[in-house]
Amino acid sequence: MAITAYSTVRIGNVVQVTAVSDLGGTIYYHWYEDGTWLASGRVPTRAFRLPSGEQARIEAIDTNDDDFDPIADAPDGWPARRTLFWLRDPARGDVDAYLVEQQKDGGDWETVAAVPHVAGQWSYTLLSDRLDDLAEYAWRVTPMDRAGNPGTPVELAAEKIVRTPDAPSFGIAFDPNTTKVTFSAD
Repeated sequence: MAITAYSTVRIGNVVQVTAVSDLGGTIYYHWYEDGTWLASGRVPTRAFRLPSGEQARIEAIDTNDDDFDPIADAPDGWPARRTLFWLRDPARGDVDAYLVEQQKDGGDWETVAAVPHVAGQWSYTLLSDRLDDLAEYAWRVTPMDRAGNPGTPVELAAEKIVRTPDAPSFGIAFDPNTTKVTFSAD
């Protein structure tokens, strides 16, 4: 593996990353965000959605091995998002949507999504927003009927999030009288 450099270009909420490899021949690139595998292919460039104010650790592994296992050989990572997974309730035929709520550090439940029920679909997933490092999160999913009546919620156990912390934020001030630049922590 010989990624020697990355080039990044940001346009709004899209960051385009290009990996530069020392390998020759057919090169396969395996892309990761915060250690979570996202995609593989032979193109050295990939776009990522990254809203303003958010940070992510983007990595690529390059190889000539077309049998490379991107999951087993993933870099160490501490994902900042969680994929929530649940199954429909087969006893309820009147479900219109699933209300997904999130709780941070034992606080109040906050609605994060309403996922529509799809006839014939048995399983559902939802990718969380970026979660705060060292905070404890819990989630619950409640089936709702068309009238908005809740069914029995399914609660996922609380989980402490340990991820790569964000880089520190700092401010810069220039004093034209002294021509000095001062850096300060925000």
